[in-house]
Amino acid sequence: MIPLRVACIGRRGQVAQALAAVAAGYPSIDLHQAARDGADLTDPMALEAFILQSRAHVVINAGSYNFVDRAESEEPVAFAVNAEGPRMLARLCRRHGVQLIHMSTDCVFDGGGSEPHAEDETPRPLSAYGRSKLAGEIAVAEEYPEAVTTRVCWVFSEFADSFVSKVIAWSRVRPVLQIVSDQIGPPTYAPDIAIALLRLARTKVEGVRDIRGVLHLASPDAMSRSDMAKAIMIESQRQGGPFAEIEPVTTASFNAPAKRPLNARLSGTKANRLLGLSWTPFGEALERSVAGVLRRTAS
Repeated sequence: MIPLRVACIGRRGQVAQALAAVAAGYPSIDLHQAARDGADLTDPMALEAFILQSRAHVVINAGSYNFVDRAESEEPVAFAVNAEGPRMLARLCRRHGVQLIHMSTDCVFDGGGSEPHAEDETPRPLSAYGRSKLAGEIAVAEEYPEAVTTRVCWVFSEFADSFVSKVIAWSRVRPVLQIVSDQIGPPTYAPDIAIALLRLARTKVEGVRDIRGVLHLASPDAMSRSDMAKAIMIESQRQGGPFAEIEPVTTASFNAPAKRPLNARLSGTKANRLLGLSWTPFGEALERSVAGVLRRTAS
C-alpha cells in the first residue's frame, strides 16, 4: 500500500489523540501532528511551514476554539480561530496541492425536530461558537471547493478531556450529579472517527471517489445526556471506579451563557455509504473509555 502522509492540526484533543493511536497500527500511514505552538491557526506562516515540513498528502484540521460558553463573551477570538484560521488553511492547502479535511460540529444546527440532521439541512446556529464554526465551513468551501468538512458531535473516548472523564471526576466529589435529559445526541467513539478520517484521507488522495463538501461522521445511536451519564456511572462502578446517582434536569435549569441544540443527532448515512463505515457498539466503546479513564486517573 502506498504510504499516506497526514498532517493533523491538533494534538491534545480526543480526535487528535485517537488519530495517533489508530495511525500507530498502520505502517503505511505517516502521521505528523502539531499543537498550537507548532501550527497556530491564527498564524499563516506557521501553518504553511507545518504543511511544507510534513510533506503531507492531506491535512486534517482537528484544531479549534471549543469553549462554547466562553465564546459568548469572546466571539472575536472564536471567529479568529474557527473561521479565519480555516480560511487561511484552506487557501494554503489549495496553493500547495494538499487535500484538506476540516472538522466541524452539530452546533451549526438549532437542534429543531426529532430526526437526525442531514448534510444538506440549512444550518441555524444558536451560539457564538456555532456561528464561528459555520463561518469556518463557509470559508473552507469558498477557498477550496474540493475540501471536505466533517461534522462530529458528542465525541467520547478514553482520551483527553471527554464527557466520560468529566462525569467520573465529578462523581469523585459529589454523590448526586445533575445532568440534562432533554438534549439528545449520538455518542460517537473517537477512534471510530479517526478510522473514518483516515479512510476519507486515503480516498481523497487516491482519487477513488470525488468526495467534497460536508460529511457527517456520527454513530447511529441516540440517547440523552443523562442516560449517557447513567451508563458511565454503571460501567465505572462495574470496573471498581467511583459512582454517583444521576438526577435528570432540563437544559433551561442550568441557565448557561450559550444555547445548546436539544436535538444534536447527525445522520451518518452518506458517510457510511461512501466510506463503508461501521461503528463500535456503544457498550463496548464505553467499556474501553471508562477503563482508559480509570487507568489514567488512578492515584
